[in-house]
Amino acid sequence: MRRSLDPALPDEHHRCMSYNRADDTSRIKIDVAIGVLVALRGCAPDQAFAELVRVVQRTGIGIGSIARALVDLAGGSSGTSAEYAEAFNAWGELLAQARRIPVNAAR
Repeated sequence: MRRSLDPALPDEHHRCMSYNRADDTSRIKIDVAIGVLVALRGCAPDQAFAELVRVVQRTGIGIGSIARALVDLAGGSSGTSAEYAEAFNAWGELLAQARRIPVNAAR
């Protein structure tokens, strides 16, 4: 563990502030997943986040993993992972309905 150069700042501060690309990627996927749900449901971002949390609580899958699976599903990717299966169970029909609506019909 890296020792603090400033005795006033505990080592924990440096650990928490260290850069972690995996955390950034997960945060980005969560934000994109929230955007997908906002667009599909026409809801507020906090409602979309709450929906993600409900799926996490129901499935036990981490929020970064379920968000990544939702983004992959929305992007048309197919998958076989448990995360992808749960995302499909939660949002597959919603995404299918959105794809069936012609652009002109939305006006």
